[in-house]
Amino acid sequence: MNEYENLSLEIKDHSAVITLRRPDMMNALNKELTLEFHQVLHEVSDLFPRVRVVILTGEGKGFCSGADLSRMASRGSENRRNPVTRGESGERIQELAPVIRAIPQPVIAAVNGAAVGAGLSIALASDIRIASEMARFSAIFIRRGLVPDTAASATITAIAGHAVAAEMSLTGRIYDAQWAHAHGLVSSVVAAQDLMKEALSLAEEISSNPPLAVKNTKQLMRAIMLDWHDVIANEDDAGDPLYNTEDQQEAVRAFLEKRSPVYKGK
Repeated sequence: MNEYENLSLEIKDHSAVITLRRPDMMNALNKELTLEFHQVLHEVSDLFPRVRVVILTGEGKGFCSGADLSRMASRGSENRRNPVTRGESGERIQELAPVIRAIPQPVIAAVNGAAVGAGLSIALASDIRIASEMARFSAIFIRRGLVPDTAASATITAIAGHAVAAEMSLTGRIYDAQWAHAHGLVSSVVAAQDLMKEALSLAEEISSNPPLAVKNTKQLMRAIMLDWHDVIANEDDAGDPLYNTEDQQEAVRAFLEKRSPVYKGK
């Protein structure tokens, strides 16, 4: 297996456990972690059918807090679409969602803490979500002066319906695990100390079934969904004009300075 600096990969029987390891930053996605995330997903894909289920989780108090805003403030977003070609790099945060969808194994998100912004998107791109009672969920993009990305504009609606998606996306509110369970965002809520046990038990149950049938069932369940590459292109169209607006820059500065933002509509 490959060696990684910002995440770990552990094989347990027929399951692969991918753990994001930037706990001091709540597992925020910088360029380095994002590239390794893409690499490890391709690695586990190539391990099918030895690896039949993938579990995603985070080290520490966060599942994934989305894009690294400290990097965004100093250098601008590294995840913007190429302004010349208007194409996709293929290894941005945004493209993690279709990669999760495309790999042959079902993906279980074991949400141990905050799943915020693109972290929420990654959880929702997974096939099944189990939450620790400490988990929190937020489509916080709006509070950063941006729009949902990483296919969240489609996945929230597909999973929870338009009204819930609109509330989450337009308020940027933070919700607890019980709310997420009540609104269908997660399948179950368990004690923090039982999260990985429950995820591994579910993975074992799934992996006991014929792997080719599991693979095809995963893709069949996705067949009625929108093409996430198209969704991401639409999100880019809506989000690109917002980068570097005064309000978007103020949103990031206010977050980093721990103060209330002042917006001007510019």
